[in-house]
Amino acid sequence: MTPIRGGAVSEEIRAVLEGRERWAVVCADNREVLPTLPDKSVAHTICDPPYEAEAHTLQRRVKREGGTMSPGPLSFPPMTQEDRIWSAAQMARLTARWSIAFCQVEAAVKWTSALMDGGAVAKRIGVWVKPDGMPQFSGDRPGMGYESIVFAHAKGRSRWNGSGRNGVFIHNKNDLSERSGHETQKPTPLMLELVELFTDPDELILDPFCGSGTTGVAAIRLGRRFIGIERDPKYAAIAVERLAAESQGLSLTAARAGQIALFGGAK
Repeated sequence: MTPIRGGAVSEEIRAVLEGRERWAVVCADNREVLPTLPDKSVAHTICDPPYEAEAHTLQRRVKREGGTMSPGPLSFPPMTQEDRIWSAAQMARLTARWSIAFCQVEAAVKWTSALMDGGAVAKRIGVWVKPDGMPQFSGDRPGMGYESIVFAHAKGRSRWNGSGRNGVFIHNKNDLSERSGHETQKPTPLMLELVELFTDPDELILDPFCGSGTTGVAAIRLGRRFIGIERDPKYAAIAVERLAAESQGLSLTAARAGQIALFGGAK
């Protein structure tokens, strides 16, 4: 897990692109990494970009390490419109099939427009419904019990594995059987469902906002390949540890406890 230098594709990513390795996580700003990748070099991009500025308030209650809740702002900077336009253009350039991005409902149209401007075709705005979503502690308005998911596709006929079902995904927010310590970690069952519905075995998935690697965990578990980019060294290290464990058929908790896989993991 080495930083990117000099504008060339890192050896870790090159090994995945060439099929010599199943996954890689690099610790770097995606502005340094994405321009080094060839056009249409990944089948899918599935990502959870930083929240908008509206979510970065002192009143927000954030899950910290150990599972405790406390008020305070998120530890990462908010998504700006400039960053969104740049990221969406790179996603559209690099992705041969589906580009999928989580976002607040207020940003769904912004992400859709940015992906379309980058050359992708908007297909649907779905929702992740959180039955255990956090209540509105001020009591002066309803709480927010869902997030939007923007689905776009490269030009040409789209295909997915969900037939005619709707784009509503219902998973508890706190269904985190394996807590990574990331304050906005997505539940693994949600990411498993998305990966299974929108991708096929052995396809390559990119997550340019990798966080603690939950998208990668779902990819490896379902026999896909994965490239993750995360600029925070703490979370990048956790992502590497999680994917290394998953490749051996172990959870992070089991690997840290020294458990040995009975049947081996994904190669």
